[in-house]
Amino acid sequence: MKNILITGAASGLGEAIANLYANKGWNILVVDIQDELGLKFVDELNNNGKSAEYYHCDIGKKQSFDELFQVISAKHECIDILVNNAGVASAGTLASTTEAEWKKLIDLDLMSVIYGTMAMLPLLMKSKKAHIVSTASFAGIALMPGMMSYNVAKAGVIAFSETLHGEMALHNIGVSVACPAFFQTNLVSSMTGASEKTKGFIDKQMQTSGISADDVAADIYKAVDNKTFMVITHKESRRQYLLKRLFPNFALKKKVQLFKQIMKGIKQ
Repeated sequence: MKNILITGAASGLGEAIANLYANKGWNILVVDIQDELGLKFVDELNNNGKSAEYYHCDIGKKQSFDELFQVISAKHECIDILVNNAGVASAGTLASTTEAEWKKLIDLDLMSVIYGTMAMLPLLMKSKKAHIVSTASFAGIALMPGMMSYNVAKAGVIAFSETLHGEMALHNIGVSVACPAFFQTNLVSSMTGASEKTKGFIDKQMQTSGISADDVAADIYKAVDNKTFMVITHKESRRQYLLKRLFPNFALKKKVQLFKQIMKGIKQ
């Protein structure tokens, strides 16, 4: 039975990915800091004839990942897929974002991906067909004003993944980076540095997107199967990505116009 390790698998997108792979017959290594929720999810999977294990990890600390490696390597010979999914959300301009907020976002959204990959690489190397998936965000491509620390952290995940893609090719290990836009999830609950109006606006975008966590999980599954690097899950996002690449100056002007409209709507 193949092993897939997913951080942040106790809820949201991580849970959706876990369910999909569990239904495909994989052994799910659920890694989270929400112990009660994670253990409950693992019990549900096992009680339904699936195979799952729970592991606690504080993703912002390298030591926690090193300890996780020791525990998992004592039980499993290899990991076949690593999904660096856990993270938090944030909103705020440069002027309104604190140093503590910057450190939190860089630690939990960027360094966690680096720590997790570094720690689990020896186990991935032992798999015959390994793959690494990291959850970034379309925010790391669009770089919309007003989400400063989140944008920078997620752009870092994209840069890390692209560099890793080249390095891992030498070892026949696939690399993908998922860049979903708004979809129905509980990410707003982790958002700090944002007003209630901003949270309300973002939550509305998520709920009306027409895209679910299951949809994003399905796109990630296809990307891993096809060894696709960039996973942009929304049709409109793919159009915006192309526009930015072909006409960068025009895209910047449109972005500023949109940001002004959004801020005017939030303030009203």
